[in-house]
Amino acid sequence: MTPLEKLYDGLMRLPIVLFEMVFLAREAQGIRRLVAAHPYFGDDLSFAATLFARLSVVAFIVVLIVLHLGRLRPVRKFSNWLPKLAALAGVLLTYLILLTPRSPADPVWDALSAGVTIAGAVLAMLAALDLGRSVSVMPEARRLVVEGLYHRIRHPLYLAQEIATIGFFLQFRSWQAAVILLVLFAIQLRRMAWEEQILAEAFADYAQYRRRSWRLVPGVY
Repeated sequence: MTPLEKLYDGLMRLPIVLFEMVFLAREAQGIRRLVAAHPYFGDDLSFAATLFARLSVVAFIVVLIVLHLGRLRPVRKFSNWLPKLAALAGVLLTYLILLTPRSPADPVWDALSAGVTIAGAVLAMLAALDLGRSVSVMPEARRLVVEGLYHRIRHPLYLAQEIATIGFFLQFRSWQAAVILLVLFAIQLRRMAWEEQILAEAFADYAQYRRRSWRLVPGVY
């Protein structure tokens, strides 16, 4: 890759990283205000659950930023705009949930939210270890990964993102957040189909891999 190509590739990933950093800063500020209003929580498990839930959101955003910074250049991608717009919508809707009103702190919901979000973050990190630098926002082909989590599941990173987003939702529990979540799931399913199409075009072995693997949950879907 020439220096000019490296510069172009870096600039192309910069908008999504900056966008995620804005929400990272927003959540960090919210946590700072939360702690400032309750600096000595001692054995207050309710507050601890709320704080842990908020920190789990920050942790997941950090994971996504790291993944997007380290990705490889694609070897094949769609030329039309609909898949690209759907990819951007998938990213935007995840963060749009964070702009809806949060529900009052509740130790049970907050603890559940933290556990689900952290589970999504851990799964995302494991999927990233298998992908290496082949992470993509747009439906693009970088290299064919069929090891680790990808041996049985074609989209473990999507699965991780949806698990984490459900974790986000559990802190909000509003009809607005529920609508966003449902629309996001529908868009993500379409993104998976587009991604499979571009991978099949780029790699001759993909058809065989698709026949012996599951899209999200082995034995179910």
